[in-house]
Formats: sequence, structure tokens, C-alpha cells
Amino acid sequence: MPEINLTAGTLPPPACYASEQDRLDAYAEAIIAQYSAPPEWSAGALAPADLSLYWLRLDSNQNPVEVLKYNTASGGWARVQTQFTYGVGAGVANAYTLTLTPTSPGVNQAYRTGVSYVFVASVLNTGASTLSVDGLAVKAITKFGTTPLVAGDMVSGQMCVVVYDGTRFQLLNPGFNVGPVNFSPGTDRQFLRTNATPATVWESGYITPVASYLAIPAAGGTASFSHGMSVLPLSWSIGIICITNDTAGAGDSQYEVGDFIPGDDLLFSTSESIFTTYANSNVIAMVRFNGAFSIYVRKKNSGDLGLIQEANWRVMARAIR
Repeated sequence: MPEINLTAGTLPPPACYASEQDRLDAYAEAIIAQYSAPPEWSAGALAPADLSLYWLRLDSNQNPVEVLKYNTASGGWARVQTQFTYGVGAGVANAYTLTLTPTSPGVNQAYRTGVSYVFVASVLNTGASTLSVDGLAVKAITKFGTTPLVAGDMVSGQMCVVVYDGTRFQLLNPGFNVGPVNFSPGTDRQFLRTNATPATVWESGYITPVASYLAIPAAGGTASFSHGMSVLPLSWSIGIICITNDTAGAGDSQYEVGDFIPGDDLLFSTSESIFTTYANSNVIAMVRFNGAFSIYVRKKNSGDLGLIQEANWRVMARAIR
């Protein structure tokens, strides 16, 4: 409120008023009228008369939406600040609550299209979830548009950012659940890929990392890899990969570094398979026949039957779900 300094000689002559009281009342009314004019609440297309004013833009329900100031350099309205509103998060798994200070007066304010909130999730979600602001109507929380949340999209202690789209709250920072539930983060060299309909179907897979390659097992031995998918792979293979050129020596199979031969193509000298290969929901494995037999393959360049030098090879596996 501005300070008003009443000094001698600033009032009209007494002859204009019936009494000194009338003169004082008139002066007071003039001061009140000057300093109680309504503020400018909405922006227009043209520059305001007073460029020092900060203006509020209102929505259709007369709720303040944002603060603006006219920028004379660019000849337009500049947004002074856009921010998320922080509230205290609570509730139980899949049914979250948010409390603002002060609380919202009603749904028109709390659930205004475009309103953004930040809160700390109080507990891990285990499936589709909802949010209620200040005890008002329960609204669904979705991700990537209208996709319902899945387990782990909100974790305890996570700073969650949601925006109301007019129907539901969209979570802008869901967890890392971008693939199937059988995908197991932490399994070395496991990967995700999409097929022709990535919006609805994901495929996970596994490739043995180089550091986990195994030596070719001895007679009766097994080479086994945990693929981490918890289900039987849709497609899988286990075999040997060349780590040193196998192009010289007794066998000379003509294979080079990086070449892969499936386990079922590792043979006796009689062209029968020397390994049994299998997969289940946990592992991919190959078992060597229990006998003192060398490993033959079809040579890379000729197709003739030839020995391999086992020291030049390692066992690896790969799978897709």
C-alpha cells in the first residue's frame, strides 16, 4: 500500500465543500479509487499501457494459469515462469494420493488440463494405478498416452512427474519396464528388440558374452548357460565359435575367428552328431557323447568332413523369446 503524505495546499479551496469533513471525505474517496483499481488479469494481443506490470493468464474457469510480461524487444508476451507443483505423496500400492498446500478448492483447479504435479511415491506399484489430488476424484495414471502402468513403473522414493491430460494423469518418468515381464535386468548380454508391432509386442534375447565363453567339454561333459528369460526361448542355438583361425594343422577346418558352428553340426567321423543340445526355461546346454572321439565338421570351403582343433574354439549360446 503506498504511503500517502497529506501536505498543506494540496486540497481544493474550502469554498468547494460544505465543511472540512466533506472535503476530507472527498479526498479519501479519490485516494481509494486511485489505489483500488482492479489488476490486469489477462493478456491481450497489444502491448499494455503499463509495461512494468506482470499479467496473469486465466483459464475458462478463471484459474490463474501462468504469469506473463510484455517483452518490448520481441514485441510479444514472455512467460515468466513455468513450474511443477509439488505435493506430498501418500496412499497404498496402486492407489496414490497427493496433498497440496494450500489444498485445491475443487476439481476445476486440481484437474485443470495441463496441470503438472511432482510427488514422491510412497510405495512400489504392482499394476495399474490411480491418483487422487486433495481427496478429490480418483484419476487413472498412465504412461506413453493411455497405456496402464505395470509393476515397477513407480518405486518407493521415486520423484514422480505427472501431467493431467483432461481425463487421466500421464506419468512422464515411468520405470524401465519397457519390455516383457520375463525380461531380467542384470543378466549379462540379455537384450530387447521389437517385432513388427512394437507398440504391443516385445521380444527378449540372450547372447553369451565373450568373457563367459566355455571350453569345449570333454567326453561326457556339459556346457550350460543361464539365459535369464524364465521361459522356454522361442528360438535358440548353442554351438562353438572360432577364437583362433582353424586353418592349419591336422584338422584345417578352414574356419576363421568369429565363425560359428551349431552344436548339432559337430560330428563323429561317421557324420553322426557328437553332442546333444537342449534348452528349457532356465538354461541352454550341450552334452558331449561319453567316448574318446574327436570332433569333425563339414569344412567351410569344401564341405568335406574334417577335424577341428578344439583349442581354437569355445562354446557359446544365443536365444530369442
